[in-house]
Amino acid sequence: MRNIATGKSAPLTLSSSKYPQLGFVHQGWLTEDHRYFLLGDELDESNFDLSTRTHVFDVSDLDAPAHLFVHDLSTSAIDHNLHVQGNRVFEANYTSGLRVLEFGDLAARDIREIAFFDTFPGDDGRSFQGAWSVYPYLPSRTLIVSDIGNGLFILSLD
Repeated sequence: MRNIATGKSAPLTLSSSKYPQLGFVHQGWLTEDHRYFLLGDELDESNFDLSTRTHVFDVSDLDAPAHLFVHDLSTSAIDHNLHVQGNRVFEANYTSGLRVLEFGDLAARDIREIAFFDTFPGDDGRSFQGAWSVYPYLPSRTLIVSDIGNGLFILSLD
């Protein structure tokens, strides 16, 4: 492991990564053990006519992160913001709303959708309407989903 001393005025690139059909890297979140990074690409669905996708990287070696795989969902909605809590991924995927994924061993591609709540029921197309973000960290197990045109949704995990 290297000893890196740097400040805000002199950031240091540790590495860079690419993956097939890269559109616009928008946002991602680390798993709680900081071994994996889950990423949403905001334009790959539109630019490459793809389904909603979540990219999974192994970042256990910061000098050489590895793109492991892409998890495809059954919609064509553009993904926007995602958050990881425990072994669940909470995704705001614009027109298809909130999608909840559960994972086990990510190295073995063990991830699946377990729930969803459509905040924009009229359409699952590729547009910038619908669910913008989700907040899953309230101790009450309440989820907050913000929707660009339909307001705020408050959901219970129970």
